[in-house]
Amino acid sequence: MKIFIKNKNYSLSEIIDICDKHGLTTVDCLKDENMISVEEWDDKEKCLGGECLFEFMRIKEDLFKLTWLETKK
Repeated sequence: MKIFIKNKNYSLSEIIDICDKHGLTTVDCLKDENMISVEEWDDKEKCLGGECLFEFMRIKEDLFKLTWLETKK
């Protein structure tokens, strides 16, 4: 899934907007790990899909850098 560009900086609102357009959701890990992860949302089960697809590290107050993405073989 190539909806984010690695090493690009994103604001939180940009991440949320992109996630909304692609049926994904953010998981806030800012307090413990200073990062946000993105997972699939399962509408049928009304829960997260359980698989992290993207990770963004906070580099400033409202600025995040994509540092990891799931690459499926």
